[in-house]
Amino acid sequence: MRRFQAVLNPGEKRTIPIIVPAGRYYVVTKIRFGDMTADTINFRFDNCRGYFEQDILIGTELLNFPTEPEPYIVISGTGKMVVENTDNVERDFSIVLDFILLDDEIQGRIREIIYADREKFRGLISSKAGTGGA
Repeated sequence: MRRFQAVLNPGEKRTIPIIVPAGRYYVVTKIRFGDMTADTINFRFDNCRGYFEQDILIGTELLNFPTEPEPYIVISGTGKMVVENTDNVERDFSIVLDFILLDDEIQGRIREIIYADREKFRGLISSKAGTGGA
């Protein structure tokens, strides 16, 4: 779990780096925004797999409930969060990322397991497609 915080001046747009140790990956499983004013901050991830790089306005629905991204967001090297204060007063930004830390070896093993069973997956998908998914 990592917490990121910033105080944003009126109209300020800031990039917050997410630095992952070399040869490792963060697989983000849960996102929780902190105690902030709703509908004043735009947010997006950059350089992160599994996330479409588009701004979202952090509204009440995101402040009151943790978000579990699907698919999980994967960050390696240096990912970024871009936050923008759309208000005309200073605002606080706070986010907590829950993640699983993987390394190259574990990722390779997971890939091997998936590839070893890919024929089973293909057969299952083909059988479902042939029967209309039933």
